[in-house]
Amino acid sequence: MAEFIPLIPPLVALVLILITRQAALSLFAATLAGAFLLAGPSPILAIRCLFEDHLFPKIGNSSWNLSAIIFTFTLGAFATLLEKGGGFTTILNRLLAKEGRDPKKKLLFGVYGLGLLCFFDGLANAVLLGRVARPLTDTLRISRQFLAYVIDSTSATVACVAFISTWIATQLSFIKDSLVDAPFEVNPAALFFNSIPANPYCLLSLLLIPLVIFKAWHLGPMKNAQPVPLDDSHNMPEAGSPFLALIPLAVLVLTLPAFIYLWQDGSDWSWQNAFTSDGVPYAMVAAGFVALAAAYLCFPKRRRKEAPQHMLDGAASLFPALIILICAWTLGSMFNSLGTADLLKQMLGDEISPFSVPLVIFLIGAVMSFMTGTSWGTFGLLMPMALPLVLRLGADLPEAELMNLISMTIGAVFGGAVFGDHCSPFSDTTIVSALASGCSPTSHVATQLPYALITATGAAAAYTLMWVGISSWLSTLIIAALLAALVLARKSKS
Repeated sequence: MAEFIPLIPPLVALVLILITRQAALSLFAATLAGAFLLAGPSPILAIRCLFEDHLFPKIGNSSWNLSAIIFTFTLGAFATLLEKGGGFTTILNRLLAKEGRDPKKKLLFGVYGLGLLCFFDGLANAVLLGRVARPLTDTLRISRQFLAYVIDSTSATVACVAFISTWIATQLSFIKDSLVDAPFEVNPAALFFNSIPANPYCLLSLLLIPLVIFKAWHLGPMKNAQPVPLDDSHNMPEAGSPFLALIPLAVLVLTLPAFIYLWQDGSDWSWQNAFTSDGVPYAMVAAGFVALAAAYLCFPKRRRKEAPQHMLDGAASLFPALIILICAWTLGSMFNSLGTADLLKQMLGDEISPFSVPLVIFLIGAVMSFMTGTSWGTFGLLMPMALPLVLRLGADLPEAELMNLISMTIGAVFGGAVFGDHCSPFSDTTIVSALASGCSPTSHVATQLPYALITATGAAAAYTLMWVGISSWLSTLIIAALLAALVLARKSKS
């Protein structure tokens, strides 16, 4: 039994998440369990081990991790300022006012387009679009469940694959932290970009939404979702200038890559060198502050006295997520000290193909995120185990193949975790999307689940193709083409 001790912390985390639905509390309890395993039965030694050997080094000794905390807080404040400014309300109203044959599809495509535009934060995306679009969808007799599907399936998905979001600093830090024992120089940004085509769940979800809107495909329980009369008690956010909403976004999109490029070290300046430079975390924080300043200056002048409170509220809303992040960093350090990845490799045996890992990790992540309702909690539990496991299983692979396998595994962790955001009744994004759209979380889960299962099945098929040797981008492209063909072959409904 002693050989299974390294599995105790992840099991503690998983069991407590299932019981309490509190990812931060569960991960912290797992770190305590790991501290006692590493330092012995003495509470004093265990606490010292937790803080001195694992928690504080992960924050104070890592510019990447410290920047993740600051950048996430900054973009939380940024997202709330854009939401409260009212510019997106005006954009959607103007879009609907234009002449067109099918106002329902025009509105839904507008909601989808704004969802892609609000790539910077999943929850802010859901709240903003629900508040803006709900009265309009009621007027056009579109069910609130269908609106919730469009919003929910766009928000977390686009935030997961966008390089500029409240997620990215966390994602990069998870990647870097989980590869401390890699036999090569770790470039988190490059690995993230390479993982995007290996994240078919998110990409297929973003593809399916416009197809469903275009074909008016109401699948399963969505057929029974009925529109409701306009809710007069629901007030839309005050309208504002669309340009004052788009300018801060443009500042963010332009300054982040510019700062990364200008912050690079050495004399041989290039984009590749820029993204591998130690200046990336500093550039991210600096760009976040510049974008936040732009959002403040573009906030309506007559309401600017409200802006500081909105900024504080936006930053505070991400505090629970950052607690999860810090606990996950600490837990990953303990996994490394306990040898959890080595034990998993022994349990799987030498017969397992290293390239089957992305499929297995995706399925585990999908089940875990559905049962727990936490995408970041799933990141924090799976990434520190999955990437070290890949390093062990792929130790004999050429470096190029190992890097490719790592990218596929990163995409599998992200995609599996986002699945729960789409269809778990415990997910904060699921609940917020439902409430912002004006329907019950239960009805939203029931109506969205068939669409999420379709994309999850497609993602599993794509990982199977990757397993047999087809490249990640070609595997995802093949499944995307099949999905589009199947949906477009259906008869359209009004």
